[in-house]
Amino acid sequence: MAMLVWPLFGWMVVQLVVLPQSHQLAPPSGNGQLRRLWLQDHCSAGICTNVEIGRSDYVILSQAPIAGTTMLTFLNSSIAKIPHLLFDTFPDLQVLRMENCSLETFEKPQFEGASNLMALYLGHNRLKDIPKNIFLGADNLATLHLQGNQLKQLGNHSFHALKEVKELSLADNQLEELALGVFSGMRKLVELSLAGNRLQALPRGLFDRNLNLTKLNLGRNLFSAFESELLRLQPRLTQLDISGNIVQELTLNFTSLDTVIAHSCDLRRLTVYGIVRELDLHNNSLREMPHIPLAANVSSLDLSQNPLGNLQGNPLRRFTSLLRLNLSTTNAHELPEGVFKKQSHLQMLDISGNSIYSLKITIFDSLKALQYFYFQQNNWNCDFLQLLMSSFVKRKDISFMEDVTAPELVDDYVDGIACWYESDKQSKKCDSGNSDAAMELSVVRNEIKAFTEVVEKKFIKVYRMLEEMKMKL
Repeated sequence: MAMLVWPLFGWMVVQLVVLPQSHQLAPPSGNGQLRRLWLQDHCSAGICTNVEIGRSDYVILSQAPIAGTTMLTFLNSSIAKIPHLLFDTFPDLQVLRMENCSLETFEKPQFEGASNLMALYLGHNRLKDIPKNIFLGADNLATLHLQGNQLKQLGNHSFHALKEVKELSLADNQLEELALGVFSGMRKLVELSLAGNRLQALPRGLFDRNLNLTKLNLGRNLFSAFESELLRLQPRLTQLDISGNIVQELTLNFTSLDTVIAHSCDLRRLTVYGIVRELDLHNNSLREMPHIPLAANVSSLDLSQNPLGNLQGNPLRRFTSLLRLNLSTTNAHELPEGVFKKQSHLQMLDISGNSIYSLKITIFDSLKALQYFYFQQNNWNCDFLQLLMSSFVKRKDISFMEDVTAPELVDDYVDGIACWYESDKQSKKCDSGNSDAAMELSVVRNEIKAFTEVVEKKFIKVYRMLEEMKMKL
């Protein structure tokens, strides 16, 4: 019997398919069937569509190597596995995108001949594990995206040979724990995303070899605590995202961070030591301002959707470098007169979605640099609102956003902002809108608005049902 040798080049492999059927030998996989797939029939300018490759197929991609192709993107395709000879067919390939292609498995030697590959995007597939040493051959890979798969665990050798990787995404998998040395070979790693997994804790020393780590995303996991000690050896770290975890008390201790993202964590107390420039803390349970000894370095602070209330005691006095401040939906009925006294650099202020009725107009005197002011969805007194627009907003040409409140729920509009008149005309004073009666009135108005919205939605639903019944009849 004649013996066939499996060579490395596509033009030699193709000789197998021209042999008589009786002389063809089974491919190395044992169960697969040999078939030809001419990619030139499916690909144009680096975009390949309608490619179908089953898990048991042994595919020959082309008659000869196709030089000069540096990028391949597969769209509307079902590819259970990457063909063995893909990188022999495309020896110059640098970027491979097989996202949302139903990829199920890797097969050795999967990346043999892939020394030119720089970026590999395999997100939103069906991968369940990464075999040991599977990436041997992809020595120059710098970007690897594996988000949206079904990975449950990773071993110390899962990413062996990937010494050049700078960006790694493992987001939205099913990882419950990580081996201590899983990232130890990635000395050049800069960006790492572990968001959207099932991690409850990370082993100490996990990032000790990743001294160049700059951005770390741990959002949407199951952490109940976070230790800054995990990142004690990362002097270049600029962005930390721990949003979507249930961490009620958090202490961060870093020399310097550009951005901390900790929204939707049920946070009740936050302490930040060191320098931090941007803080996203929206949708938490904060009833007091975060404790930041070096608050003068903060340029952006988002405290929206926290039950902070009226900010008594001038809690912003240390935040002297703020450029952006978001206080929307913080249960505020009033704001103390000197609350913005130290914010002379502020460019964007958002106090929308509260129940503010009136303020002392002098509260805005220090806001010399303000360019964007969002104050819609409050319970403004119409007289005060006219004063606010004429003496501050319009006079300084500040951008603002109009209300969307239904006309039947308001007394009037001032330049698109909803407002109400006082029922007692003798009490029409811009500075007296913070009384208990005004606050009670604000609460009642909000309840009426919410009730009306519910009724409208139900009416629309019933109306649509009636229309559908009419059409059927």
